[in-house]
Amino acid sequence: MVANMPEPSTFRQQVLAESPALQSSPLVRAANFHNTPKYRAQQIEAQLQHWSKSFSSVNENELDAYLATGVWPKPLPGLIIGLYNGYRNQYDIMLPLLEKYGFVGWFFVPTAFASAPAATQTTFVATRTIKIIPHEYSDGRYALNWDELKVLDKKHVVACHTRNHAKLASDAAYLQNEIVAPQLDFERRLGHRVRSFAWLSGSAYGDHPASDRLIDAAQYQFVFSNYTIQKIRTMPVHATSQTQTHNTEASA
Repeated sequence: MVANMPEPSTFRQQVLAESPALQSSPLVRAANFHNTPKYRAQQIEAQLQHWSKSFSSVNENELDAYLATGVWPKPLPGLIIGLYNGYRNQYDIMLPLLEKYGFVGWFFVPTAFASAPAATQTTFVATRTIKIIPHEYSDGRYALNWDELKVLDKKHVVACHTRNHAKLASDAAYLQNEIVAPQLDFERRLGHRVRSFAWLSGSAYGDHPASDRLIDAAQYQFVFSNYTIQKIRTMPVHATSQTQTHNTEASA
């Protein structure tokens, strides 16, 4: 991953701009999933099996160390597997497959979705840009719940995808609710703050000073956006699995 690259207008321009680094650096890649329903399990497993031959897993401590040193210690390059929107089927279908093939999942969760009662979740998603598979679950619960997130938090990465699956905007109260409030949700429900944050549509740290100040206040360490993963600070280790600390660092 390359620091401080200007964001291009197309993915092709991005690839061309970064092609020298892509050929010479032990880059950490990222692949993203959203819904992972049962009917796609065979396809997903084939993909993970294929990746397991060429890539190794990445957790937050390993990403932290790589961005600090530029050295990737594993024989295979790292692959971050991002799972967005906090879908229940990521726990039921994706989790066993990730563990079968030795990958760490990065679960980017809108905390209000996780907290919504099952009876209200279809209404919740109808007023936000979260797509569910109708009738996938007869009990009406489509979101990861907090018990499942506690399990994921032991071996995998639980990360913030705002509170309501939100895009960057200018309203101060809105920003507070989508950046700081979900961090407080994680702290209350998991017992610690999470380290990674991503907006809907992938806005980068540095694009918007008001949101940057709240990202700092909430003490996120990594910001995931469309073209970069940025390490904002170093942080102390939280009580369960990975790492955390303090100071501003370069982008990846």
